[in-house]
Amino acid sequence: MDLLPHLELEFDLMRHHLTSMLAVPFLLASVSLLESRAADLTDKREPVSRTEAERTFVLDQMRLFLTSVAAIEEGLGSGDLDRVAQEAAARGRKANAGLARPPTLAAKESDAWKMMIGQVRGGFDEIAAQAAANAPPQQINATLGKTMQNCVACHQSYRIKIED
Repeated sequence: MDLLPHLELEFDLMRHHLTSMLAVPFLLASVSLLESRAADLTDKREPVSRTEAERTFVLDQMRLFLTSVAAIEEGLGSGDLDRVAQEAAARGRKANAGLARPPTLAAKESDAWKMMIGQVRGGFDEIAAQAAANAPPQQINATLGKTMQNCVACHQSYRIKIED
């Protein structure tokens, strides 16, 4: 019995199997790369390059804004204006003047970006002052809505891209 044809068949099967095993990771990586390039083409927002540390800082600040917005709304709903004032003040300019930021971040922020973030923090200061003065909840909520428009504008304008 001649084993050579049988061994050649097994070798061919092993070679095809090995080729498939090696090709799959490359195909997956290619698909991932194409998806990210497609997102770059379809997402018309301005990409802002940040390091991973800068991106983490910015996203952490955004989450803090949202957490405070939820707490402000809860405070307004329950009539707890002290809570509203405390949460709003925590996100305002005064409380964040000495915020530890990545040292390279400020130089990368455009004037428009700085203006939007300044208006957000200023809006929180205004909400804190209104709540401390026992302003009507409707007035405070209107200020919060105006402040949040800056968040909407920023998210419609920019997307964070990790620096290469």
